[in-house]
Amino acid sequence: MPAAARWLLLAVAALLAPAGASAEMPTVNSMALRMLDGEALYTAAGGLKPVSDGFWQARFPADQVTSPEVDAARAALAALPLGPDLDAGVYVFAKPFGGQRTASAFVAHKPSLSALIARRWDAFGPLGVTPATRPQQVMEAIDRAPPAARWRAFGLAFGYPDYAVDFFVAAGEEQAATGQFVARDFLSLPTFASDRGRFVYAVPKGHAERDEDRQLKAATAPIFAAYAAWRQAYVGDGKATAQVPWGDWLALPTVAATAPATPHCEPSRPTRPPCAVPRRLSRLRR
Repeated sequence: MPAAARWLLLAVAALLAPAGASAEMPTVNSMALRMLDGEALYTAAGGLKPVSDGFWQARFPADQVTSPEVDAARAALAALPLGPDLDAGVYVFAKPFGGQRTASAFVAHKPSLSALIARRWDAFGPLGVTPATRPQQVMEAIDRAPPAARWRAFGLAFGYPDYAVDFFVAAGEEQAATGQFVARDFLSLPTFASDRGRFVYAVPKGHAERDEDRQLKAATAPIFAAYAAWRQAYVGDGKATAQVPWGDWLALPTVAATAPATPHCEPSRPTRPPCAVPRRLSRLRR
C-alpha cells in the first residue's frame, strides 16, 4: 500500500480504499511476491523491521467478521515456507468506515518484535502485550490503542528510528490540540516495488541526516541488492512461478538485525545461478 507516511496513512488509506481493494484472489505466490517486493523484505531478512504490513489489503461489509478474500489471504500466508522466526497473518482494523471493515496482511520477525517490546516496555506494556505475545495479538492491540499510543507503537514496530517516532507522536498531538498541520519531511528507503513511499518515515522539516538514518541506509542497501539479483534470477521473464524458492528469503536462519556494510559473492552452483548476496544472507536455505 503506497503511502507518503506509512504509519500516518495506514488508517487513512484503508478508509479511502474501495471495497475489494485487492484485485486478485490471493495465492501463495502472489502473497510472497507482494511481501518481498515491498518493505516486508526488511522484516523477512533478519528483522531489521520487526513488523511490516499493508502489502495486501481488502475491505468487506462491517457486519461480517471475514470474507472469501480474507480467508484466502490467511490460507496463502499459512502455506508460505516461513522459517521459525517469521509469523504472518491478516488482522482486521477495529474501526469500520462507510459500512466497511479493512483487513491488512502482516509479517513479523518474532525475535526482533519480542526484543523491541522488551526494550520499549514504556510503549507496549500499557497495551497489554508482552515479549511472548503472538504477533497477531500485538497488531490487534496496537490498532485498538488510543491515537498517540497507537502511533508510537506502530512506528516502533515498523522499524522507524526512535527520534522519528517521537517527532511523529508529538506532531500528531500538537495538530490535535491546535488544528494546525506540523510541517515535515520524509525519508525513504528503497524497495523493489518503489524507491519511495514504502519504507518511509516522517522527520522534522529541514531535517539533517542523523546517524540512525545512515545506519538504516547501510543496513538495507545490501539486502535490497541481494534481493534484486535473486529476483532477476528466479522471477518473471517466463520463469515458472511454481518453482520460485521463496524459502531462500522466508526461511533464513536467525541473524543479527544489522547488516554488514559490504556484500560478497557465493560460488555458483548447478542448481542456483550466481548472484551477489550480503554476508549475513549467505546461508540461504538450499
